[in-house]
Amino acid sequence: MKKIIYSIIAGLGLVSITSCSGMLDTDGSSDSSRMVVDPALNQKSDSVSFAYGVMEAMQQLADQYFLQNEMRGDLSAPTAKATTHLKELSSFSVGEENKYDSVYLYYKVINNCNYYLAHRDTALYTGSDNVVINEYIAMASFRAWAYLQLTTQYGDVPYVTEPVSTVSQINALTANTDKMSVLASQADYLQALKNRYNEDQIQVPSFRDPNQYYSVGRLNWNTSINKFFNPKHCFIPLNVVLGDLYLEMGRYLEAATCYYQFLRYRGKVNPSYLWVNNSNTRQPQDGYTYEWPIPNTNTDITLTNGRDKWDQIFINQSLNNMPDPWEVISYIPSAVNYLRGRIYELPELFGYDYYGTTGNRVSNYRIWGCPQTTEIQIAPSATYKEMSEHAPYYYITKDQQEFVTGSKVFVGDKKNIGDGRANMISAGRTAATSSNVYVQKPSTGYVYLYRLSTVFLRLAEALNRAGYPDLAFYILKTGFGSNDIGKYLARKYEAGVSPFPEKYYFISEKSYKFLHESSVSMLVEADSVYFLNSASKHMVGIHFHGAGAVDDGPTWMSAYNYKDVVEERIEKIRGEFGLPAGAAYSEEEYINAVEDLLCDEYAMEFAFEGTRFSDLLRIARHKNMAGSFGGTFGDIWLSKKLENNAAGITTQNCYLPFK
Repeated sequence: MKKIIYSIIAGLGLVSITSCSGMLDTDGSSDSSRMVVDPALNQKSDSVSFAYGVMEAMQQLADQYFLQNEMRGDLSAPTAKATTHLKELSSFSVGEENKYDSVYLYYKVINNCNYYLAHRDTALYTGSDNVVINEYIAMASFRAWAYLQLTTQYGDVPYVTEPVSTVSQINALTANTDKMSVLASQADYLQALKNRYNEDQIQVPSFRDPNQYYSVGRLNWNTSINKFFNPKHCFIPLNVVLGDLYLEMGRYLEAATCYYQFLRYRGKVNPSYLWVNNSNTRQPQDGYTYEWPIPNTNTDITLTNGRDKWDQIFINQSLNNMPDPWEVISYIPSAVNYLRGRIYELPELFGYDYYGTTGNRVSNYRIWGCPQTTEIQIAPSATYKEMSEHAPYYYITKDQQEFVTGSKVFVGDKKNIGDGRANMISAGRTAATSSNVYVQKPSTGYVYLYRLSTVFLRLAEALNRAGYPDLAFYILKTGFGSNDIGKYLARKYEAGVSPFPEKYYFISEKSYKFLHESSVSMLVEADSVYFLNSASKHMVGIHFHGAGAVDDGPTWMSAYNYKDVVEERIEKIRGEFGLPAGAAYSEEEYINAVEDLLCDEYAMEFAFEGTRFSDLLRIARHKNMAGSFGGTFGDIWLSKKLENNAAGITTQNCYLPFK
């Protein structure tokens, strides 16, 4: 640890801003040789360069953050061409020389944030406006995020909240602090800031026009394409990371409150900022095993309302004249080449020559046609292929009909032909091998930290563990449009009176009351206006992204309903883990089953974005904490998830060597 801190403080006084600053200084004023030496943190304008320096430290961390999470999860696998470093990560056998095991990179972010937070004057005003507090809160959020990632990968760690700049300080850093104590301290710090400042002041800073995208150069392999990014997406909103801290600690209602408040603020700014890309039209592709077309004999009902395709989430920052991608909240962008700033290994590892000069674009691309190579080191795992190829896909059929007061109602069905999201992001697989599968998300030169869908699904996870599994399922099925919630309660089931079977009614009185009276007050009149769905229904269930007709249309009922889907999962869990069969389903079983459905949704929605191991570990710990099926049930669950990586991985023995 001392060696690590020595190397951090050696660079603290001299923070290079050439990489990120070169990208951000779009007016041509950047001096690539400029360095920041003890920035004047008591003046109004100088500290922006220091903020860029922290972003540059985030860029240095990007590859490692992504690979520690992705390779140690169950969705990615090293190919025969993978390096020993990648294979060690995947098999939980990291050695002394592994290049992706460096706590230094996390502490570099932390220590630079510590320096800023210790020295920045927060009482600087222009008129009545505090001109620095947004930036100050952004630095606190960076630090909290870095500690969350550090403890996820290493467990108990030395906890440093003051800038380390002397030998005596280094010598004092010998003891580890309990992981939960670290997270609780960071949560308390952010909560105190949130309590002190208003909603506008805790938002991410906008150094320029918050809706303006800036070019960071043209791509080497296609000079007609500019790469764009928005500086606001380089920050992490306080409510999002605070929600993650609370969720990690099992403080579920506090987590749900943070996520909800983040979403509410976005809705206040612009209702369209709560829209979720929801077009999931499936297209046939050569080399795919998906059955096509899906059996849909009702040609009058489509499975999409014409919104942008889901995969365009990953294209908007890379082409001219694309709209602001409201789905993206935070990312770490790379430069277009090493002369312009920091570049990433990730595209190359997934088989893309992102920084090359030769354009060998192929016909099977979906995202933006980055040149491909045959040197693929990371491919989808057998687990991911099984999940994506055989997941239920929902459609409307005339084969089943029910008649309600003289009106014809179509009832949905499902077929296990796979999730449409995998079809949009992977290409080139043959039946014989997985070594030439191209996963296109990493070909964009961004590491995505948070998307709007991330917040919705984390909200669902928190609500589920807080005792509201029906609301969590609602986020998967329909989306949190407050008028839709009222619709489901209005058709409450009454035997002999209600027109549809009981299984189609799933919003409980308890949950409806919770949304009226709790801190997640989505149905309070003052807040509900931000969550209303228009006739075109832009706020959809996350499962709609890839699973077809999961919502209920005006003249049909989807087979994706709470009772059938959740109880089917309960039975599956009982069989897999030897839980008692035949008994009535308990509330704990509903919560555990919905949590597993959410885990699957994380896999389909965020595969190959660098979050998987964190999600698995957090969920496993919550299963242990609940104790519903014994205090080690989460460890058994995690071991089963990671059995293809290594035998016997639990929440206790999964951490990386601290070096």
